[in-house]
Amino acid sequence: MGELTPEPRVELVDRVASAYNVLLAIVWAILIPQWSYALWLFLAHAAAAAIPTLLARTPGRLSPTVRVLRDIYPLVWILAFWTELDFIRPLLHDAAYDRVIGAVDLAIFSRHLNEVWMPAMPWVWFSEVMHLAYFSYYLTVIVPLLYMLFRGSREMKEDMTFRVVLVYFACYCFYIAFPVDGPHFLSEHYEGPHQQGLFYRVDSALQGQGDALGCSFPSSHVAASTTMAYLGIRWLSRRAAGLLVLGAVGVALSTVYTQHHFAIDSLAGVIWALWLNVMVAPALLSWWHHRRPLPSTPPSR
Repeated sequence: MGELTPEPRVELVDRVASAYNVLLAIVWAILIPQWSYALWLFLAHAAAAAIPTLLARTPGRLSPTVRVLRDIYPLVWILAFWTELDFIRPLLHDAAYDRVIGAVDLAIFSRHLNEVWMPAMPWVWFSEVMHLAYFSYYLTVIVPLLYMLFRGSREMKEDMTFRVVLVYFACYCFYIAFPVDGPHFLSEHYEGPHQQGLFYRVDSALQGQGDALGCSFPSSHVAASTTMAYLGIRWLSRRAAGLLVLGAVGVALSTVYTQHHFAIDSLAGVIWALWLNVMVAPALLSWWHHRRPLPSTPPSR
């Protein structure tokens, strides 16, 4: 009987993660004279960039536990790299580009919607709906990914992990090159009856723990939620896809109402995610499948 065909060791998402680690290694190499920890971060990213090489040399089939770790490590990078952006922004840039993006926002919408929407509709019930929609970002991303990891097919895992990582890392590249701090850091926040709401307080607590400078344009919240809606249509049931689309719309609107983003940040997040998923991801996947050699099957004994 023939032996089992070896599973591919290196996937496209590994190459994307490796490329982003190379970029961060370069950034920290530039910043070594400014910060004592930059050398250690440079070394850490240089080592992480070699993960695809290590995977390619792993002998035998992966155990179930190692397989799970191998599937989730690119997703774990998303959180680690997000935290890192908060250090990069003040070290790499003396100022953000809020004036540029603010001018574009004003030119398109004729007013800053993030400044006028909440004061015009400060009712507690509406504020709670909007803040719940903003909070739903975490559910629209985490729940589908958990389903993918525990119930998804191999093909679903490869596609969803790659697209989610691609969108986040593409946003992060934008933040490194063109940081925008956003109205959450720069503007006076409206104070009114909406502050009595439960979800207002929940969102305020989460934002206090997870904010990072320079990460406003395009909105990664909106880009990620849009991506999950797109993936829901591709891989999940009609009902699940409908909920994810509704969640993405809610996140796109609530980022503006809650005064975390300019309206242009939200619009750019939608466009950025759709362009990456509809145009860039298929092109990269086609290139990868054509260049990757099929694993050879050992002869029958």
